Amino acid sequence: MRVFIGEFICGGGMRRRTRDSIEPSLAAEGAAMLSAIAHDAAKVAELSIPVDPRLAPSLPDGMLHEMELRSALWGQWVRAAQGCDAAILIAPESNGVLAKAVGMLRAGGIDVIASTGNFLRAAGDKHQTARIFSTSGVPHPVTYNPADSFSLERLRSFDRYIVKPFDGCGTQQITLFDELDAAVQAATPNMVMQGFVPGKAISIAAIIDSHETFVLPAVSQTVSIQSCTYHGGEGPLSEDKQRRAVALAQKALASMPSSPRGFIGFDMVLGDNPAHDVVIEVNARLTTSYVGLRHMVSSNLAARLLGLESGPIQCRVHANAVRWTASGDVWLNSEPIIVP
Repeated sequence: MRVFIGEFICGGGMRRRTRDSIEPSLAAEGAAMLSAIAHDAAKVAELSIPVDPRLAPSLPDGMLHEMELRSALWGQWVRAAQGCDAAILIAPESNGVLAKAVGMLRAGGIDVIASTGNFLRAAGDKHQTARIFSTSGVPHPVTYNPADSFSLERLRSFDRYIVKPFDGCGTQQITLFDELDAAVQAATPNMVMQGFVPGKAISIAAIIDSHETFVLPAVSQTVSIQSCTYHGGEGPLSEDKQRRAVALAQKALASMPSSPRGFIGFDMVLGDNPAHDVVIEVNARLTTSYVGLRHMVSSNLAARLLGLESGPIQCRVHANAVRWTASGDVWLNSEPIIVP
């Protein structure tokens, strides 16, 4: 099997910017995800990977395509993917980048392991996600809608407020406000304002194909509240929190448009009790938690994405045994793991 793996940051998405102008945290997370899934996929397939030579992480032997500065990125990706049996894409939702990447490769005749356009649009627009969750009864932070004065009244019961881009990726450009008026002023049409929900930041993911949904272990996320910065994670969660996270993810997934496919991540907050649990957003792509998840389960998650493995996914470590940073450093039972 031959597989194309395209990660936007390390795969040429920043090729027209100077190295110094690229956000280090974005480059580090992109490199961590690309390296992790590429090493897993290399165990079952030949690889074709586009690279920006200034940013490319340690990658397994395979066909690396150095991106040219003056040529259109998607055209280069399509050419590099020709002859591949499948493609796995990692790209931000911002400015529709993920949807464009999926659409361009599919137009080039490539089987992209990703959701349909309707699902991508709903997951990539936090306004739309909030409407879907509200209509379907999925627990979700109260979201400000300028056309609905009642939403503002509901927000007055909160102590703090989050403002973030409607199509943002990760914790980029998220701001925490203590005053409602200041948050409302910052909530321009391209931003989303929500009540801040205290609790434990959680990530849970599923791998979905046309026949089955494989739920992966839920993990905690290490996020600085004041700076809204993601630092890594730890997992798996305890059995009780696993059950709560799975139930929320299943409810959120059922509310979304059809048809999900590939790696789907859910960010959520677990409160003091299940009545305070909320789903924050849906990510229709690989998330940084992958770098830790691959060390928790007995399966090769890349092989699972490619349809080369089936059956239940077994977690092989105890609670909180695996810890990782946003840049891909991993520890198992407090001992560092040589990655990959």
